[in-house]
Amino acid sequence: MPRSRALAHGALLLAALSLTGCGGASSSPYMCPETPAAVVSSGALVSPANGATGVSPGVGRITFTVVTPGLQGTDPGTVVTLTPAGGGPAVQQPDSVITANGVSSSVIPPLRSATAYTVTISATPTLPGGCPGLVTAALGSFTTQ
Repeated sequence: MPRSRALAHGALLLAALSLTGCGGASSSPYMCPETPAAVVSSGALVSPANGATGVSPGVGRITFTVVTPGLQGTDPGTVVTLTPAGGGPAVQQPDSVITANGVSSSVIPPLRSATAYTVTISATPTLPGGCPGLVTAALGSFTTQ
């Protein structure tokens, strides 16, 4: 087989392999999983304290500590969620976390009276490979007056 014909056959074979994703210099792009990888962190309410009762519905701010630095407001999509017991819409405060001296805080709107709230925080950091992750921490609960 003449050399130019062998080169042409080699080029065709290489093109076919790269189109099928087998071998060659190109490969299929990495596909992120549908469900982000979840990491559960720990944290605690500081004010109001975990288990507190008689908290003013107009408290206006919660403070807390968390172990994962990304939950201190540095990761994108950080959301503080207050979920009322017995149903009803949750109160969500996106990108509202401010941290100083290891204690984080978030401004919250007025809450319903005589309602127990469970407080969580979550963030969606970008993981290696560019896929979104999910980090959450349960901070505790309190009851309004």
